[in-house]
Amino acid sequence: MQTYALNKALTKLDVDAKVIDYNPTYYKKSNQRFIKKLIRNIIRIPDNIKGNRVFGDFLQQYVPMSAETFDSYADLLSNPPQADLYIAGSDQIWNCMNKENGKDDAFFLTFAPTAKRRITYAASLAMPHIPNSQKARYHNLIEALDQVSVREPSAKPLLQEIGIRNVKTVPDPVFLLNRDDWDELADQSDFKKTEDYILVYGYNRQKNVYSYAKELAKKLNIKVYIIGNAIEDYFLPGNKYFWNASPNTFIDLIRNAKSVVTNSFHGTVFSLIYNVPFHFFTVKQSTNSRMLDLLSTTGLINRHVTDSKLLSNSVSFENANSVIATQRDTGIEYLISNIEAVRNNENR
Repeated sequence: MQTYALNKALTKLDVDAKVIDYNPTYYKKSNQRFIKKLIRNIIRIPDNIKGNRVFGDFLQQYVPMSAETFDSYADLLSNPPQADLYIAGSDQIWNCMNKENGKDDAFFLTFAPTAKRRITYAASLAMPHIPNSQKARYHNLIEALDQVSVREPSAKPLLQEIGIRNVKTVPDPVFLLNRDDWDELADQSDFKKTEDYILVYGYNRQKNVYSYAKELAKKLNIKVYIIGNAIEDYFLPGNKYFWNASPNTFIDLIRNAKSVVTNSFHGTVFSLIYNVPFHFFTVKQSTNSRMLDLLSTTGLINRHVTDSKLLSNSVSFENANSVIATQRDTGIEYLISNIEAVRNNENR
């Protein structure tokens, strides 16, 4: 969704935009022991087959990709895709504590020609701090970029601590598009609504999310629909399960729901976009600060479920809509300023 949104926003600004098809080998590796990894790979065969087909088809149909697939940073260095403007972003590209992304210079655009403009859009660190062993490296790599924007407000002081100035804060890429833009995808969904339902979209089968949804559905006298990517989730307590549904169906399910119960960032974000009453659960406080910040900013922090008591399913989105519209303008203006800098042959 982030990939689609940023590319679509650039296209609407009359830019010939493509996504670099970067698929490094560490994406396929696992830190699990051999036997455990083997068992997991066997169990996940159905999930991987359907997931690769569904999301591969989506990319092929909706997201312009580079002609070549790059399997490593060395591949990018030896044959960098040609462009006038290079953009890195967004989700956790600079996380070096829990991800390999932050250890990969590709996500700092070092493969791109230095004569070309290189920026980030909503780069996310998703770390409480930058490790001491990485501070000098991060400073040197980020300082070489022409302009830097981050997604979480908490990332800005982390970069300032290592000497990075003029950092902008912009919204998540999905907010660059409005409801009508997302309707273009949802309208292509195979899903046809036949009854009222609550949609549950949760990480790691978090039990209180599903028990809460069951109670809410009972109160509202409607069904429980679940969306996920694991085949065993068919056994979760719901009336219908959407396994590895397409992004089109994901959006369509949210826009038609009477309520969304989720511990997911984008499950909540699309509920905001479509003004669907939502009930948000945290997974871990540290990994959900971005969501709690957003809920505070939009005046909807009361949608954070902190105990088993059911929240009202009536939500006023007037303030949230205004905040999101302002954030969208900020993100678009950031992109426009960098596009104009390229067209005017400006640097930094």
